[in-house]
Amino acid sequence: MHSFRLLISLALLLLLAGGVLGQQPSGPSPYSLCSTYVPEIGGIITAAASSTGIAVAENKGRVRLLGNGTLETVWSAELGGDIVSNLLISGDSLYVVTNTSSEEPSSRLRVINIETGLIRNSLEVILDRSFLLKRAGDAILIVPSSSAPAVLRTTQLTYSGNFTAWTPGDVFLFTDGERALFASADGRLKVASILTGEPISEISGSSGKIEGAVLSTAGRVIQGKNGGEIRAEAINSNGRDWSFKTGGTVVFLKSLNGKILSASNDNFLYLLSEESGKVVWRGRLPGRPLTGALLKDGSIAVAVLGEERLLLFDSTNGKPRNTIELEANEEVQPGGIIETEEGGIAALTSRGLRLYAASGGCTR
Repeated sequence: MHSFRLLISLALLLLLAGGVLGQQPSGPSPYSLCSTYVPEIGGIITAAASSTGIAVAENKGRVRLLGNGTLETVWSAELGGDIVSNLLISGDSLYVVTNTSSEEPSSRLRVINIETGLIRNSLEVILDRSFLLKRAGDAILIVPSSSAPAVLRTTQLTYSGNFTAWTPGDVFLFTDGERALFASADGRLKVASILTGEPISEISGSSGKIEGAVLSTAGRVIQGKNGGEIRAEAINSNGRDWSFKTGGTVVFLKSLNGKILSASNDNFLYLLSEESGKVVWRGRLPGRPLTGALLKDGSIAVAVLGEERLLLFDSTNGKPRNTIELEANEEVQPGGIIETEEGGIAALTSRGLRLYAASGGCTR
């Protein structure tokens, strides 16, 4: 009888250890490293993910497509000159701007077939030292660093009007595909139509360098400043709706389900009400944030200065959800958190490109 009771006790302990009545303890699966890509020569400038693979731009004008899961080279293309823009994937095309190194330098937009790596088209754009490419509906917004943006219709590869709202010294801040937001040298904020390039509204703004901004569907411009202020301005009434003060420079600013997500150098994540600026939740970081990204599963991925890992937080309450371990002395680059189509996370770091997936999610 004593032995029988002992066996029953052991069985109950095993049930409790594995979850009551066979239920497994809930919680996110840990991320594991699937593969790593390190260029033989030079480094990676920028990267972008699609269902076809992860495209990387490297020094010396090379673009390469790496396979999802393996990060093995599918194709590589020598574009010549220097890559001076981000990579933009739209449909089955990859867009990138290069500067030639000839005696008469020029900037050219290259359109590459994402499946084959063959150049489909090439278009000369205004010469500049760097460019930002953004999707705008069925068009592409080409933003030079020191001259007026242009809207390019991808179907005919033709320009669609000029930004009459833009003046020399303006800085591009944000686009939602229909509108573009600029900051002028004197602190004014200008909202322009992507379709026509005409001004929609102009806001007086406030002093201080703008580190990030978003345009809300409710008709507000939300801006984050280097002094730590997050400020909401009504587009139509040209007046401040609300202001919230953090304790450090605002590192990134995102719109999230009608709320405003921010990370500040005061070592906190904030979720604010877009209507009032009141704090929905505040989450502590172990240091200053370097860069961040919103993931499809509702997580917020943040890289922190001095932390050899990526931190994942729950966007509903700001609580830690998961971590992704990096190597010693490895640091994620600005904008280097890239979610793949399969739900993995690619991290562009000081060592190269690393691909992570939830436990058991690596594919070969």
